[in-house]
Amino acid sequence: MIRIDRHSGLAAAIVVATMLIGCAERQNNESERAAGFESHDEPDEQHGSLWDGYVPFIPVDDEPSYHVLEGYDPTWQNLIRQGVEEARAYWGSYGPVHIWVLGRADDAAPDHEAEQAFIDGYCDWRTATTERTIDECLPHARRQFIEVLERDEPEAYLSVVRETDPHMAELVFINVQDWFREDEPVPDPILRGMHEYTHVFQQSIGPMPTWMMEGGAVFIESWLTALDGRRPIDASMPYIMERAQRIAHTGLTIADMEDVDTVSDDVKRYHLELAYDSGAWATVFLIDRSPTRSVSAMRDEFYPLIKAIGWEAALAQYVDMKDTPEFYDVFEDFMARPLDEQVAVLKSLQP
Repeated sequence: MIRIDRHSGLAAAIVVATMLIGCAERQNNESERAAGFESHDEPDEQHGSLWDGYVPFIPVDDEPSYHVLEGYDPTWQNLIRQGVEEARAYWGSYGPVHIWVLGRADDAAPDHEAEQAFIDGYCDWRTATTERTIDECLPHARRQFIEVLERDEPEAYLSVVRETDPHMAELVFINVQDWFREDEPVPDPILRGMHEYTHVFQQSIGPMPTWMMEGGAVFIESWLTALDGRRPIDASMPYIMERAQRIAHTGLTIADMEDVDTVSDDVKRYHLELAYDSGAWATVFLIDRSPTRSVSAMRDEFYPLIKAIGWEAALAQYVDMKDTPEFYDVFEDFMARPLDEQVAVLKSLQP
């Protein structure tokens, strides 16, 4: 998921959603919170697109910088790092990226000294090249990190920090041990790392719809883990289709989820099913309708086309359709096909 810090003023908006891929049910925590250094009680008067003020992440040579709560089991950072590095090897290196990892085992006593050191380090970094002060930052950091930690809630998201030059990506992973299942062929924290770093790459390209952002990140979790045989490509995608189909009665489609920040509350309540689930299968459909049916061609040809001519023109050109509405109509026909036919298309995609 993506969180955008908008700092033309003090107010900012976040959409936070956590997602579990590879299991039949999704655990989710979707909320809106203030992302600036202001009180939670202050109203957020910005309701524009998450792409307002967009500046692309840039190619970088440096690896992401990791910041880990002292005492947190290093297993979780190592798994997150594995996912991030697999995605970075596939998409390329963009950023700068800072990764903040913290959590607490169920039987662990709070280490308030370590927690304070963690947010002190965050605020030193967060304010170093801005006009913000440590005193402004610390309450924000405590809400963003420690209060979530204390509620035993898992979260994972990309936050775009727009006050710095260049803009920076902060990837946040909290209590990811709660998403781990012993019987999973690929540990969930690896998938989280893949997913969130994919957003870093996408943010280097240019504006694109929410369903394309989230759906593309969900799809790549399945694709990268299938490439080397860790799990078959159809291990989780059928479950994702089933979840997408659960809201068929609403009449909503990905056409209604082009920008989650500007849709009505009635649409936003189905953000997960539309952006993540339907969006993942829209990515499959997009690749299937492309000239080569190749996933790497999506990376090497489609995304650069978005940067050159914008996502709507790029989509129409890449799948050889008149416009975006035609793509949406034909995709809905695909969504109405039997599951075995949809999975056959998925399994026929080319590297």
